[in-house]
Amino acid sequence: MSSPAKTQPSTVRSDREYEYWRWRILIGTMIGYIFFYFVRKSITMAMPGLESIGVTKTTLGLFLTIHGVVYGVARFVNGVWSDRVNPRYFMSIGLFLAALTNVFCGFSSDLANAFMPTAPDAQKATLIAWIIGSFWIINGWVQGMGFPPCAKSLMHWFAPHEHGIKFATWNISHSFGAGLVFLLNSFVVVLGWKYCFLVPAALSILGSIFLFWALRDSPEKEGFDPVEKYYDRIHGRTSEVKEDAKNSEDVVAENDEGWFKELCKNVLSNWAIWVLCFANFFVYIVRFSILDWAPTFLSQSKGLNLQSAGWATACYEVFGAFGIILSGVLMDKIFHGRGAKACFVYMLGCGIASFAFWRLDSDSLVLNILLLSLIGFFIYGPQCLIGCVASTIATKKSGAASSGLTGLFGYLATIVTGFGVGYIVDGATAPYKAERDQRVAAVVSESFDGVSADDLASSGLLPKIVKAAEGYYDATLAADGLVGDRDSSANQKILQKQQKSAEKLYSELSAATDTNEDVLTLSEKASRIATTAGEGRAKISQAGWPRVFGMLVVSSFAALILFAIIFNAASPEVIAEEKRRKEEAANA
Repeated sequence: MSSPAKTQPSTVRSDREYEYWRWRILIGTMIGYIFFYFVRKSITMAMPGLESIGVTKTTLGLFLTIHGVVYGVARFVNGVWSDRVNPRYFMSIGLFLAALTNVFCGFSSDLANAFMPTAPDAQKATLIAWIIGSFWIINGWVQGMGFPPCAKSLMHWFAPHEHGIKFATWNISHSFGAGLVFLLNSFVVVLGWKYCFLVPAALSILGSIFLFWALRDSPEKEGFDPVEKYYDRIHGRTSEVKEDAKNSEDVVAENDEGWFKELCKNVLSNWAIWVLCFANFFVYIVRFSILDWAPTFLSQSKGLNLQSAGWATACYEVFGAFGIILSGVLMDKIFHGRGAKACFVYMLGCGIASFAFWRLDSDSLVLNILLLSLIGFFIYGPQCLIGCVASTIATKKSGAASSGLTGLFGYLATIVTGFGVGYIVDGATAPYKAERDQRVAAVVSESFDGVSADDLASSGLLPKIVKAAEGYYDATLAADGLVGDRDSSANQKILQKQQKSAEKLYSELSAATDTNEDVLTLSEKASRIATTAGEGRAKISQAGWPRVFGMLVVSSFAALILFAIIFNAASPEVIAEEKRRKEEAANA
C-alpha cells in the first residue's frame, strides 16, 4: 500500500497565520533576549558595592574579561550547534541557567559567611570574589545560548530583503535589556548590591517560561512555505525557491556529513566575514567600555552620584535603540542591503562623539548624558548590523555560525574593556591610594606615640582604626565635593558615621591600654590630611579614565577603516537580484 502524498505547506497554513507567527517569533526572541541582558549586566551596578567590601577594580575587570571571552567562544560554538537544533528549547534553557548563576552570585556573601563565619573581612571579600567569579564564568557560557537561536530564527522566518529592518528591530532588545536593568538596579541597589543579582534573576526565570511558550522552529517545521517563497508571493514576485525545499518534514533536516564543509565554505574561508570580525572587536571596545564601566567612571571621573550615573547609562541604551532602528532603514532602503555602508556612516559619528566626550572634561550631568547618548546612538547601529551582514553573507545554512564568529571577536574585546580598563585605572590611582595609606599611617602613629606595639596589637583595635581612618579620609573627599555630588546628603551621613566610629574606637583603645595621654581624636587628626584630598581626585581624573576615553576614539576610527574595506559587501541574494535587474535593463 502506497503512503499518502505529502500535503503542501501552503494548503495547510494561511498567509495570515504565517504573518502572526513571524511577529510572534520576532517579539518573542526580543523579549527573551531582554531577559538575557537582565542576568548579564546585573553585575555592573553591583560593582561599586563589591568595591566597598574590598574587591578591587582589577579583580572586577578580570571577571568581565573572562566572562566576555567565554561568552564569545560560546556564541561561536553554540552558533554552529544552534543551526541544527530547535531554538525553543535551546534559548529557554539557556536563560534559565543564566538566571541560576545570578542567584548564586547574589547569595555569595551569605555563602562566604556560612563557610568562614569568623574570618576577617578581607578573607571573606576574597571568597566572595571567587564565588562570583566562578559563577560569572558559567554565566558567560550559558549566555552564549541566547543570540544564536535568535539569529537562526530571524534568518528562517524573514527573507533577505527584510533582514536589515527586522534585525534592527530585534536588536532593540540589546538597548532595552541593558537600559531596563540599569533603571531597575538603580532603585534596587539601595537595598544592597546582592539584590542587583537576585531581582533580575527572579524576573528572568519567568522569562524562560515565556520563551518556551512563544518560540517555534523553522516555518517549514510548522507547515509553512519557505520564507523566500512567502515573501515573493505577498510582494507579487515570481518565486525562485525550488520545489524540493517545500516539504515540512524534509527541509530543515541538515546533512550532518556536510555541515563542516558548509561552515568552511560560507564562513571560515570568507574574507569579508573576517573583516567584520575585526571591526566588531573595535566596536565592542567602545560599547563595553561604556556599558560595563559607565556608573563607575561617571561617579569617579565626572563627579556624578551613582543614581545619576545609572540614569545616564540608561540614556546611552535608549538612544542606542533609536540608532538601531535607523541603521536597519539605512541598510534596506538607502543602501539596498549593503549594511557595511551604514556601519561606516555610524562609526564616523561615533568617533566624533567619543572625541568630544574625551576632550570636554565636564562634570555637567546634562552634557555627559548628551554625549553618552550620542555615542550610544552611533555605536549600536554597527553592533546590530555586523551580525546581520555576516548572517546574510554566509547564507541561511550558516547564519548563526557566522554571527557567532563575529560575536566571538566582539567579546574578545573584553580583554581590553574588562581587565585592561581595570588595570589602567587602578594603576593610575595607585599614587592616590599610596598617599592615603601613608598619611593614615602617620596619623595613627602620631596619635599613639608612647603606646607600646604589644599593647596596641593585643587590643585588636588597630585594623579597625586604620579602616576608620581610611574611611574618614575618603568621606572627607566626598563631603568636600571632591568625589561624587557636592551637595549629597548621603556623603554627609557617611562623614558623620565615620567621625562617630573614630571617636568610639579611640575611646576603646584608651581603656584597653590604660593610657592617660591626652591623644587627639581621629576626626581632628584626619582633618590634616583632608587638605591634600584634591590631589587624589586630580590623579583619578587626569591619569586614569581619560586614557580609557582616548581609547574609545582610536577604536571608533579603526572600525571605520575596516568598514570602508568591505563597503559594498552584500548577501548572495541581493547581488543576484541586482545582476538580474541589470540584465533586464540591458535587454530592454
